[in-house]
Amino acid sequence: MSHEDTGELPRSTPESQGVPSGAVLAMLRRWETSGCEPHSVVIVRHGHVVAQGWWAPYRPEHQQLLYSVSKTFLAVAVALAEDDGLLGRGERLVDVFPEAAATAGPRASEITVEDCLRMSTGHHEDTLDTVPGLLGSGDGAAALFLAAEPEHEPGSWFVYHNGASLMLALAVQRRTGQRLLHYLRPRLLEPLGITSASWRSAAGGDLGFSGLHTTTDAVARLGVLLLNDGVWQGTRLLPSGWVGTASSALSNTAHHPGTPDWQQGYGYQLWQSRHDGFRADGAYGQFSLIHPRHDLVVAVTACTDDAQPILEAVWEELIPALTDTPSPADPEAVHELSQALDTAVLPAVGSTCEPAVPGPWVFTHEPTPEHPRLTRVEVRPHENSWLLVVDDGEPLPITCGDGRWPDAAGAPFVAAGGWVSPDVFEATIVAVQTPHSLHLHCTDGVASARWRGYPLHGPCLSWQREPDGD
Repeated sequence: MSHEDTGELPRSTPESQGVPSGAVLAMLRRWETSGCEPHSVVIVRHGHVVAQGWWAPYRPEHQQLLYSVSKTFLAVAVALAEDDGLLGRGERLVDVFPEAAATAGPRASEITVEDCLRMSTGHHEDTLDTVPGLLGSGDGAAALFLAAEPEHEPGSWFVYHNGASLMLALAVQRRTGQRLLHYLRPRLLEPLGITSASWRSAAGGDLGFSGLHTTTDAVARLGVLLLNDGVWQGTRLLPSGWVGTASSALSNTAHHPGTPDWQQGYGYQLWQSRHDGFRADGAYGQFSLIHPRHDLVVAVTACTDDAQPILEAVWEELIPALTDTPSPADPEAVHELSQALDTAVLPAVGSTCEPAVPGPWVFTHEPTPEHPRLTRVEVRPHENSWLLVVDDGEPLPITCGDGRWPDAAGAPFVAAGGWVSPDVFEATIVAVQTPHSLHLHCTDGVASARWRGYPLHGPCLSWQREPDGD
């Protein structure tokens, strides 16, 4: 049975596809030592998966929150709706949402679907930040958006604009009569072999600008589709030429704050990268890096407030080492890379002593803006390890390994921790369907907590659960 029959991407050794194992290993080590906290990687060269790995407790089957990588799936939904004759890039929002047209000023009346795709609506700042209640207004969102008259002419000014992506999501869902996820399933997800996906919704519609949960393998598959101009294993899924337009520098981002990789230009919900590439790009280091000149896709999930080191390691360790023909294998590097990928794990705290008093142990938490619902943490002995019961708006029992990540398949949370002194218990709780983890320090009956990567979709643990798929 061929790979086309099974839907699987073919596997290959790195060297067979001109990827030195030592270069991949150097890239991974740089990620780890730079504090980026990688969670997963899938590398595809010449259509073959040449390396993949997950840092425990993350697993291949986990649907992970992709943040703004969601926008690229949204852009594909717009392309498919246009191909179905349901929505045009040149259409004005006032024509898509005629009930809201009366609220629009002269500039807002001219904003088109393409302006939203390019994030060039003319607004100087993201309307999701400047228009109160925009996200929670449901059917009234278009009226609120159009009532915010842009400071610049539509098409003339780029700002990273979640509000514009929200309008795209609403437009697709208005014209198709379906949630984004439902519309994409038969047209994109199922043909790509993506069987595991869910999308956080608001007011009955998928967010669009964020909120998509799916696997790292799915992120790699999206990259391969875009690398091949919308063709997947011989079948065209996207209109011919659309990827070339969507991945070009349609908006000037030279004024965008940050490093050069965010100043190369913006297309249809895609960033241009250095080294002749483009990318789907999500907060905290979620990427599908697509490099047509090198026939390369690198899918990454991570948790970092500074994603630049992730990119720099790809640019400086991996890409310069690629060869156009198979490269000779270094047996030591091949072995080291295999070991590194097979044993990748996030650091975990373990007990260095016994607790001062017998358990269970209860620690209270005074709610803060960062942790508004966290009130109590209980630690119980459990099968030579611990069970945490965290009251974060609701009691959440979480398996906690002592110095190791337990195998908690199917659980939304997993933890590792231990007694670092007789009176101090520390633990890290990983919300495995997101990039985020919560670090607990418990002593003298009081718990303190801090997030790694402050979650943008709600700070409570209960918000970090995977949303319903349908």
